[in-house]
Amino acid sequence: MRYQPIYHGPTTASAARLSHATVVSDFSKALCLAGLRRGWLVERNRKRMSSYREARSYFTVSNTSMGEALAAVAVRQREKILARAGQISAINLARLDSFFAQFHQVFGWVRPGGGMTAFPWLLSGENSRAFCEEAARGGVLLAPGDCFAVPTHFRVGFAASGERFVEGLEG
Repeated sequence: MRYQPIYHGPTTASAARLSHATVVSDFSKALCLAGLRRGWLVERNRKRMSSYREARSYFTVSNTSMGEALAAVAVRQREKILARAGQISAINLARLDSFFAQFHQVFGWVRPGGGMTAFPWLLSGENSRAFCEEAARGGVLLAPGDCFAVPTHFRVGFAASGERFVEGLEG
């Protein structure tokens, strides 16, 4: 999966140009602002859009005016936000490339084409939960693959800034 607009290689055209596609995105992935709980939907089909609006009314009680204001600021500052996110993720992705090259006999690794998470796996075929729990005891949080119905894998985020990410790799 690719999270537009954070790419680590060639960019991909958005599916929004397709008449039969529904495109959903949010501030969490696109602008690194998970706490805002805001997003958007691109839909060309009026009937489907009506269905989405109706479904939304069942899931959303109200929006916060502060969240709306912060989302507007983020959209206006998106170039700065994306530049910083791209720089941090590129540096940390290079660190992950080195880490997984060093431990290629333990981990499988496919470099992600976009976003700020990766999904490596244990070559042993073991469930990653014990590995993730051990990492957590050392202060490194990973999501075990059984949460995604792929037990040998684990999810690692690489959007952390500063030296904490390096410390996590060294731990």
